[in-house]
Amino acid sequence: MRNTLLASASAVALTCTAALPAQAAPPPSPIYNWTGFYIGGNIGGGFGQSNPSLIANVTAAPFFLTGTWNTPGLNVQGFAGGGQFGYNVQTGNFVYGFETDFTGLDVHGSVSESPFFRGKSGVNTVTWSSRYSWLYTARFRGGLTIANNWLVYGTVGVGVTSVRDTATCVSPNDGCGADIGPSGPQFVEWSKTSTLVGAVYGGGVQAMPFPNWIFGLNVLHASFPSTSPGLVSFANTFGTGPVPPAFSFSHNLTLVTFQVDYKFGP
Repeated sequence: MRNTLLASASAVALTCTAALPAQAAPPPSPIYNWTGFYIGGNIGGGFGQSNPSLIANVTAAPFFLTGTWNTPGLNVQGFAGGGQFGYNVQTGNFVYGFETDFTGLDVHGSVSESPFFRGKSGVNTVTWSSRYSWLYTARFRGGLTIANNWLVYGTVGVGVTSVRDTATCVSPNDGCGADIGPSGPQFVEWSKTSTLVGAVYGGGVQAMPFPNWIFGLNVLHASFPSTSPGLVSFANTFGTGPVPPAFSFSHNLTLVTFQVDYKFGP
């Protein structure tokens, strides 16, 4: 009798177990694949320096000035925003590729010193200004993934920018130059818009919170050649001929942008 009851209980247990539905397997983890073409946009800001240096011999014609001259630093800053396009290849945890971008800029600054030129009346104000209007870069990128959907990378390449550099000297008499005649109010302007080619390097971090969408923070530093703006206007005639370029401007620019990309493919 006891054996019969045990057999019946075992049969009931087996029947109930067989009737339970199979437990569902956990969903597979998302597969993050960095390989493929991508396109996106960026927004942020830029800052840097366009420091002027005195390059003219102001002790000679048409200036005939004396003294010492120390040009101040010229800092620039402002808005940056644009778009980018690129391609990545992933091999294990290593990701490498190429990216090109075009960014519109409103990065500018100015600085003044009064008086700057010494000698004669010594009454003058010199103002230096610089404005960057756009930046194009073409760069190689390479980095390592972390936890599959994070990427830390470095980048290096070439950049092209447009910048307008201007220096002006204003004096109520002959404070900008002894041989700028007549000796009435003087206004001298040196200015030039240049397209410059230079080196670009930087890095950043990106995250892929879900496949095909990439969010990141990008930092680029660009260094460009110096320029020497020529004379463009003046209030009065010059008694000893043309005025040479008086200043040169250095060019160093850093962009910090937030970037969003859509990656094509799986």
